[in-house]
Amino acid sequence: MFPKSIHHPLVAVSLLLSLASCTALSTPIIRPPAPKLLPAIPNPPSSAQESSISIPVHVDLSPFLAAANDDGVIPKKFDHWGSVTKHPKGAEYKYYAERDAFTMAASGTYQASDTQSGMALHEWWKGVELSSSHLFVSSPLRYKIGTPSLHCGDGSEWPRRAIVQGSIATELTSTYGLSASIARVAVSPSDPCHIRVADLDVAQEVRQRLADLVRGGLNRAVPRINALTVRPQVETAWNMLRNPIQLEPDAWLQFNIDKVRHSGFSVVGPVVDDTIHVTANPVIVFGQEPPAGVATLPPLDTPPTSSGFHGAADTQLYGTLPTTLANRLTPTRFHVVTDIPLDYAALSKALANRLNGKRIVKKGYFILITNAAIFGNGGNQVVIRIDFSGDAVGHVYFVGKPEMSYLTQTVSLSGLRYDIETEALLQKMVTWLDLSTFRDLIASESVFGVTAATDRVRGLLATTLNRTLSSSVSMHGTLESVQGIGVFADGNALHIRTMSDGTLGLTLAINRDSSH
Repeated sequence: MFPKSIHHPLVAVSLLLSLASCTALSTPIIRPPAPKLLPAIPNPPSSAQESSISIPVHVDLSPFLAAANDDGVIPKKFDHWGSVTKHPKGAEYKYYAERDAFTMAASGTYQASDTQSGMALHEWWKGVELSSSHLFVSSPLRYKIGTPSLHCGDGSEWPRRAIVQGSIATELTSTYGLSASIARVAVSPSDPCHIRVADLDVAQEVRQRLADLVRGGLNRAVPRINALTVRPQVETAWNMLRNPIQLEPDAWLQFNIDKVRHSGFSVVGPVVDDTIHVTANPVIVFGQEPPAGVATLPPLDTPPTSSGFHGAADTQLYGTLPTTLANRLTPTRFHVVTDIPLDYAALSKALANRLNGKRIVKKGYFILITNAAIFGNGGNQVVIRIDFSGDAVGHVYFVGKPEMSYLTQTVSLSGLRYDIETEALLQKMVTWLDLSTFRDLIASESVFGVTAATDRVRGLLATTLNRTLSSSVSMHGTLESVQGIGVFADGNALHIRTMSDGTLGLTLAINRDSSH
C-alpha cells in the first residue's frame, strides 16, 4: 500500500489522462477518400474568328504610261484646223487640240478646277460601273473650235482649257495577274465653248471625237497592264506565313493561313499599290513545333461582280469615290486564340492564402481551415480539398465545373457541391455544422481572375507582332485587347482560352520592278 503522500497525485494524473482520452475520442475525424477520377475528355476545339493579315503589293505602270504617251499610240496634237469636218446633219466645223503627258491620277479621286467642270465629271460618273477597282489617267488639254460663222478659242483669245481623263477598270485575276480594260474616257472643259449649228452642239461633238481618239489609243496601251503580275510578291509572303513563329522555347504562333483576297488599288505616281489580305485562323500552341501549313499558294479569292454602286457615285461631285466591293468583303482584323495553362500548384497556393485561418462557427462549435488545394479530376471537373481542425478535424472535398465570366473576366466553379462521400460523413458525424455556410464560403473564395493568362499572352505577342522574319519580310502589328473567352480543366492544369484582337501586316522589301 502506497503512502498517502504518493497515492493522491497518482489518482489525479490518472483522472486527467482519462478525461483527455474521452475528449479525443469525442472529436469527429472526417477523412473521406478522394473523388474517383472521371474519364478524360479532350479540350474543346478552338472557335477562332477569321483573321486578316494585310500585305501591300506594288505594280509599276511605267510601261503603260510610256505607251500612252507615245505619239504613235495617242497623238499629242489633234489638228483638224486646216480641213473642215462635216457632220451628217450638215454642220461644218474645224478644231484643234493638243495634250500634255498622261499621268496617273490618285485612284478614286479627282479635284475639279471649278463647279461647272465638277458637274460634268459628276454626270460622267453616272455611267461608270464601280464593281471593280478603277485606275485613272489624265492629261490637260487645250483646244479651239471654229465654224463658218463662229469661233471659240481662236484669234486674240487663248485656246480653251479642258482635261481628258480615262477610267481603267482593273482587277487581279485568280492567278495574280492584272486584268485591265478601258471603262470610259471623257473630255471635261474648264472653259467651255458654246457653239451650236443646225441644232448640233458642236463643242460636245468635238469633245466626243477627242474622247474616242484617246479611248482607241488607251485600248492599244492597256495590254502593257495585262502583262503585269504580283504573284512573286504574294508567294514570298505566303511561304513565310506557312511556318510557325517561335515565341518561347515551347510556344509557337501558328497562322493557319487559308486563302487570299485583295481590297483595291491606289496610285502613287506611276506605281499602283494594292493590299492583299491573307485570311487565317491564328493560334498560339505549346509543346513541340507544329508542322508548316499548306505549301501551295491558292488562287486569289476574287469577289463576285455587283452592279449596285451607281447610287453611291451619284451622291458626290468629286472627292473620294466609294469603297470597292472587294474592300467591303475583306476582313481587316487580326485575332489570336490561345489556351494558356494555369498550373494547379499556383492556384492552390492562392486559394490557401485566402482561406487559411477562416472559421465556420455554429452553436458554440467551430472548425478552422488550415489548408486548401485544387486539382483536376477529369471530365472538365475540378476538386477542392479543404483541411481543417477545431471541434472536428480532417478534410473534405468539393467538386465543380470551371466557368468563365466574360463581364468580370474571372473563373468560378459552377454548381460547387460536396463530394458524395464527403457529404455523407459530414451529415453523419458533424450534425452541428452548417453545410450550406461552409460550401458558400468555399465557393465565394474559389474565384480566380484571368490576368495571369492574359498578361502572358500579351507578353508573348507584344514583340512578336513587330519583328523581322527574313531579309525581305518584316511583320508589324498592334495588340489592342486580350480577354478570356473560355476555360477548361484537365488533369494537368486549368486552361484559360483567350482572344487577342489587333491588326497585323507584312512589309515586303521587294524591288518594284519585280512586278513586271
